[in-house]
Amino acid sequence: MGVRMTALPHPVSSHATRRTRIAVCGGGVAAVEAVLGLRSLLGLAPHLDLVAPNRRFVYHPVAVAEPFGMAVSRRFDLAALAEEYRAQLHVASLEAVEPERHRVVLSGGAKLPYDSVLVAIGAQRCAWLSGALHFTGAADVPAYRELLGELERGKVFGLALVLPRPTGWTLPAYELALLTAGWIADRHLTDIELVIVTPEPEPLAAFGAAASRAMRDVLSDRGIRLRANVGAASFGHEGLVLESGECLPTDRVVALPTLAGPGVAGLPVDDAGFIEIDEYARVIGLDDVYAAGDSTNFPVKQGGIATQLADTAIEGIAAALGAAAQPVPFSPILRGMLLTGVSPTYLRAAIGGGTGEAGQLASKPLWWPATKIAGRYLGPYLARTGEPQSVQSLQAPTGAADDPREVLGGHHEARELALSFALADANSEDYGSALRWLDVVEQLDGRLPPGYDARRDEWRTLARPSSH
Repeated sequence: MGVRMTALPHPVSSHATRRTRIAVCGGGVAAVEAVLGLRSLLGLAPHLDLVAPNRRFVYHPVAVAEPFGMAVSRRFDLAALAEEYRAQLHVASLEAVEPERHRVVLSGGAKLPYDSVLVAIGAQRCAWLSGALHFTGAADVPAYRELLGELERGKVFGLALVLPRPTGWTLPAYELALLTAGWIADRHLTDIELVIVTPEPEPLAAFGAAASRAMRDVLSDRGIRLRANVGAASFGHEGLVLESGECLPTDRVVALPTLAGPGVAGLPVDDAGFIEIDEYARVIGLDDVYAAGDSTNFPVKQGGIATQLADTAIEGIAAALGAAAQPVPFSPILRGMLLTGVSPTYLRAAIGGGTGEAGQLASKPLWWPATKIAGRYLGPYLARTGEPQSVQSLQAPTGAADDPREVLGGHHEARELALSFALADANSEDYGSALRWLDVVEQLDGRLPPGYDARRDEWRTLARPSSH
């Protein structure tokens, strides 16, 4: 499965080839992105420790479609991924970081030394509204299926989908509402009222005004009521009580969870327990310690943002080891694939401080590969290993051509993604395809990045029949 490491490039300088130890702590998207990215940037030179409390990485973004039989959440064996990418897996929780000793402490008492450490252990998902079903991902799919059965049997006539305050990532609530509305319409069920309650001033506010207007229109067309700029206070026999004191009659409530920081011993955290980082994903006040993903104090908690923070961190780690990577400040791009039950809508916005600054929406992908989580390394990995076929069936034909120049030409991320595909193909010993991706980069930029001319010469040699 995935990429073989037999032809992994080694773009580090000679002084970085000592057996440096890098610890990646976490078992979610940011940690997986970091492992993939560190191997692409540093080759096999460093020793990688992957510390994860879970043996399987669950790809949660498609869980909203799973109750409707439209997708299956994929589960990746972390041991297999670690073996493939030459990382040592430790199935344990991170208990503490000891920066002065350059080591991490794991559950059970084990201690691992590090030269650099990336903490990407995620946040705690917490129930906050008594009586509501809190939808956290794949684990709550059976409960939502049961709710759909109650709707179909005429036991439930009112359903409210509620967002917490503060709102870290709101897209799943709108997906659940739209998919539920489509499911109800397909079964010709009547007299069922759906409502979304959100503290956001506008729906999907993080993506900007155009996305909010479009979402209002879609909700109206599907018969879904919207109560924006208000939070929920309680839920009981009388219905859903809002913070304003108003009571909305409803039978059932589905809420997204609140998030709490992990509060790792040895690391500075804010009042909510989230790790404090700077614009280079470095933990404030500590050397060689980085953090990424939902465990940090960046306000938007989303998989794509988590991978971007991981990219920022590993670029700093790689540069410190002499690689050609150039660290740049974290400049987040929020990307969302909204599953509507008809065909996806793609949303993209540059964000700063957690709010939308400029947004786009389209019926065709605004990034490539068009996976739910658009990680620089994770996205190509998922595309090459294959997202669930049932999710692919949710997508309207994009008209994308086989020529990679046509696929990538209109996207801001073209260069980085083409390089990711080139490296992945080289790692799989498909040097002909890797060379074609380098041709794409050269035509987009007019030149190859530093170090890639030598790689192209090496790959050309390896691609010749005589080299096999």
